[in-house]
Amino acid sequence: MGSSSKGILWLFFSKFFPPLINFSVFAYTARILAPEDFGLVALALAIIFIVSSFMPAGWRDAIIKYQIEDTLTISSIFWLNLAASLFLSAIIVAFSLLSFFEFQSQTFNLAITILCLKLIFDGLFYTLNIVLLKQQLYSLIALRTIFSAFVSAVIIITLLLLDFGVWALVWAQAILSIANFFAVYLPTRKLVNFQFSLASIVKLNSFAIYSTLTNGVTSALNHYESVIIGGVLGKRELGFYNVAQRLSNILNDIFIGTMNEISFPLLARKQEELIEFRKAFMNSVYLSVLCLFPLFTFCFINSEKIFLMLFTEKWLNAAVVFQAFCIIFIFIILGIPQKNIIVLSNHAKWWFKLQVKLSLVIVPLTAASAYWGLNVLLITLIFGKCLYCSLSMWKSCQLLSLDIKEYVGSFILPLICGIASAIITWTLMLFIPPSNLVLIDIIVSASIFFITYLVQLFLFDKERIVNIGLILLPKNHHLIRLAKKLNIQDIQ
Repeated sequence: MGSSSKGILWLFFSKFFPPLINFSVFAYTARILAPEDFGLVALALAIIFIVSSFMPAGWRDAIIKYQIEDTLTISSIFWLNLAASLFLSAIIVAFSLLSFFEFQSQTFNLAITILCLKLIFDGLFYTLNIVLLKQQLYSLIALRTIFSAFVSAVIIITLLLLDFGVWALVWAQAILSIANFFAVYLPTRKLVNFQFSLASIVKLNSFAIYSTLTNGVTSALNHYESVIIGGVLGKRELGFYNVAQRLSNILNDIFIGTMNEISFPLLARKQEELIEFRKAFMNSVYLSVLCLFPLFTFCFINSEKIFLMLFTEKWLNAAVVFQAFCIIFIFIILGIPQKNIIVLSNHAKWWFKLQVKLSLVIVPLTAASAYWGLNVLLITLIFGKCLYCSLSMWKSCQLLSLDIKEYVGSFILPLICGIASAIITWTLMLFIPPSNLVLIDIIVSASIFFITYLVQLFLFDKERIVNIGLILLPKNHHLIRLAKKLNIQDIQ
């Protein structure tokens, strides 16, 4: 296996195991705590995430965009993020002390104060993690983050055994962020010195400001609905929503996050040549759809079984919310590489303006829909993601001189195969008697679904799959022999 494929494997491990460990602790906690407790913590976290949307994320992205390596600039970006996080944390503490709103109980105010640690250390973690990603030190990322996840898990389990209740959930968030920071600080500490250059920050403004605004609006739009649900529908409904969202975030971090962190640096290196840029983009989208669409489709048709197995019957109301997230993920799979094309093509200003305009429509619409119940609100959220995806698709195709029909046609086969597999699986499961163990039913369903999916792919899209495989693993002898047998000469 080549160094690049090993690096991708290490990156997947770094994305897979820490969230998995964190989620295992979270699933155990969900069996103990009530939906109202989760709703309280979810509301506090939503406010933290919305406030963190004001962090200077664009200067972090500039490290990859401009392939920055000098210590002075990296140190300046690091200290800028620390200063911003401390300032925002001070605002949150003041907010908790003044208690403007009815939901600000003593427990809530203490929880949001503790979660300021997450805000501070997440900002520093993402800054240094960008440095490791630029250097493609995936093995270091994996080892450090897996170790930190184990350490934090031990602490959280101890709190649970000591009957800390809801505070175990609060400290789980804060401790994991602290552990993640130290995991990336150790291998990058030589690049961070006690020096700051305003000139180094200012010279990145043309890219960083609009990238920050774009990321900020995206982050705020990803969490505003929790505040609406908590304020309008109550903490119990928010608890159901939050549990489904947490499970969805695990899948997002492991799979969509990994795909994005692989594709973004690759796209950045191809941005100077339009033809290569276009090929890299289409291959990135195809690979994402090929791998992730069947996963989310399977989760959609088995949502109730998944929640019954993980969280027990008291959380079954969250299964419908999870299904909505599975649909939303379909648009996110396409939307992330499309957004990357827009940002790398120096059109972050256009994307930011579009987000602002759409948010002026979608946010009030979402708030209004909450008064008709959670299901109507979920439909509104799906509509919003579909709108963002459609417009970013149009813009990215325009920037790449790519016909939209050609673009959609490049990944339509995996979509059709995934939908067909879902229909076949659902039909066959009607004739199979349910087992006493939910896990066995899920395994049987997964076996039928993914075997059906793979058979269809190899029947109808074998050449494209081999082509993508050769791009990722160009020295793989089995793929080379298969390519020769299929008469594949040029890698697209």
